[in-house]
Amino acid sequence: MPESPAKPWPTGKKNCNPTPSLSLTSTPGSWLPKPQRRPAAAWLLFLLLFSLAWPTAGRAADEHQQAPWQELLQREFYPSYELARLAVTEARLQETKGRVELHFTLVQQQDTPLPLDIPMLVSTPRQVYSTTLTSQRKKTAFTLELNDRPTEIRLDPYQELPRHLSPNELPPSWAGFLAAEQRLAIIPAETPAAWEPLLDLLARLDIDALPLEQIEPAALATSSLLFVGSEQENPARGFFAAPLHPGSNHPITLEARENPINPEQTGILLSLHSQPAAADLETLLTTLDSPGLFSQLKIADNTLEQQIKAPHQQGILVRLDQPPDGIAAPARRSFHEIMAELADTRVIYVGEVHSRYEDHLLQLRVLRAMHQQHPKVAVAMEMFPAATQPVLDAYVAGELDEPEFLRQSDYFTNWSFDYRLYREIIDFARHHGLPIIALNLERGLTSKVYREGGTTALSPEELAQLPADRDLALPGFQQRIGAAFTMHDSDPETDPAGFSGFLQAQSIWDEQMAHRMAKFLQENPEYRLLAVVGQGHSDKRNAIPPRLARRLAVEQKVILPVREQTASAPAADYFFFVPSQSLPDQALLGVRVRDGEEESGALVVGLSPRGKARAAGIMEGDLIVAIDDWEITGTNELRIAMLYQQPGQTVKVRVLRPIDTERDEETEELEELEELEELEETPKSFETQEFTLEL
Repeated sequence: MPESPAKPWPTGKKNCNPTPSLSLTSTPGSWLPKPQRRPAAAWLLFLLLFSLAWPTAGRAADEHQQAPWQELLQREFYPSYELARLAVTEARLQETKGRVELHFTLVQQQDTPLPLDIPMLVSTPRQVYSTTLTSQRKKTAFTLELNDRPTEIRLDPYQELPRHLSPNELPPSWAGFLAAEQRLAIIPAETPAAWEPLLDLLARLDIDALPLEQIEPAALATSSLLFVGSEQENPARGFFAAPLHPGSNHPITLEARENPINPEQTGILLSLHSQPAAADLETLLTTLDSPGLFSQLKIADNTLEQQIKAPHQQGILVRLDQPPDGIAAPARRSFHEIMAELADTRVIYVGEVHSRYEDHLLQLRVLRAMHQQHPKVAVAMEMFPAATQPVLDAYVAGELDEPEFLRQSDYFTNWSFDYRLYREIIDFARHHGLPIIALNLERGLTSKVYREGGTTALSPEELAQLPADRDLALPGFQQRIGAAFTMHDSDPETDPAGFSGFLQAQSIWDEQMAHRMAKFLQENPEYRLLAVVGQGHSDKRNAIPPRLARRLAVEQKVILPVREQTASAPAADYFFFVPSQSLPDQALLGVRVRDGEEESGALVVGLSPRGKARAAGIMEGDLIVAIDDWEITGTNELRIAMLYQQPGQTVKVRVLRPIDTERDEETEELEELEELEELEETPKSFETQEFTLEL
């Protein structure tokens, strides 16, 4: 194909620089089908029909300010002619001799390719270019040469081609809900008798209507959802948090949104009174039984208001290159200057990477500065579940020593990271009598939600531990959690149920911590709060901060440590440059242990090849019961005891070693037949041995 010069395309700006010439070449390649020749008469007929059915591409820019969504939805859900289904694949950038080459493949996914001239905008950091792609095959490869790296391309930006819209171009609507392959209505456990006509309509539309606890988690992740709520019960609280339509005085309201678990599906929030007026209910039923080209409706006094939302984007958008963020060097300020700016900020987050010692030193530095500014400071910590709050209170009050605090808080079971990472922060709070707030859920709850695919797997007692209002629909939340999900070698598209559980678990985690922080701040209005949480929980866009703001109007700021790679600039308010630091070496035995079963102690299940324990003669199967005079009752107690040992120190390790007993032939035969459980187990015998080793 010969080179096609770029044509100016309306951008809505005056006095734009002239559009530079773009070199656009089509490189079909031998693996692509050859273009089909069509008779001239067929081409003329197609162009005539196309010109009658669709607006031309040469209209003025100001005519493109608002797309005709009603017409687009009519075309999408009720097409009267064949529509193309376009996709861009294999998009990549390549630097070649000082210029940038953009390579991509345009795919027509419908059965029969259509001859199309496709307007395209190419955005670079400095300018927007325009050109036109010609496609008449199932696949066409393109190469575009530019002087700058493009950040994105957008095909058919004014939605004028005869094509299906991509998911991000479609405003959520009732029509989209009806068109979904799988649809579910989530209703209160008990529905008012006045709702019977509505339930009959849903049944006639082949929409299952069930209480949330009766729905399988996988169905939530793969279906478009209709939440039906009243002033008494709102089943959408665990998905959208806020009331269905706050501030609305209409007895019936409906709003179409994205399903927060799966953005390719629709979420409909329908709110109606327990006893709606008969005329209003009839209007609702008639409207829902229609084509449904609306995103919102309100009904009151038999008067209907409808409207359609604008979608997130227009055109088929492909993101290409995102330049890194940075800050101007003159904006760099000292720690003390920044803390002075934060002197009146009530909540400060210092997001951490849990294993990074330098992050915890920064948290301690911020805590000390906050305490110097205003003595009444509390420390909110992700590391402790809410049930340990009495233990934290007792430790801060000096009623427990450190070993007993670690035992009663079950620190090493609830949080696997080295206690020394947090010891100085906790010691500072204890020394100054500062409250420590346990933020987390009980161990295992979030894991169960993730593993089972959602909160429907929880018992009523477990559900009662969760905040009732949980927002899965915060902007960007799903994308951020989706990126984390893929780091676990999973894919939201191929495992929607797994992603649903992961997404709900993460929101529950954030909501619980926001709930605990809000509760303390409301009960203690004179206190400021330092939040010691992971970086993912401190994101100011869609983690704890907006969830706390929903509960309490309070000024919040987020601080993040900066290393080679860090979160994007919108995630925080301040970045501190912190050098990498490590904890001092810890005394180690060189054993891998688990709790003993028949006897209390730490059972050795593995030995380091060059560890001190192996060299001293300790063996797998030994049960460690004492370090010097410190009685070891299990693995947590061993970790507590080793916290107080120093490298190079000499200790005596007392173990119980099993004594082998000969088994008779009958027992061996029964073992082979897996019938040993029918015999009474013979208790093991142990002998005590003691080993001296230098740590």
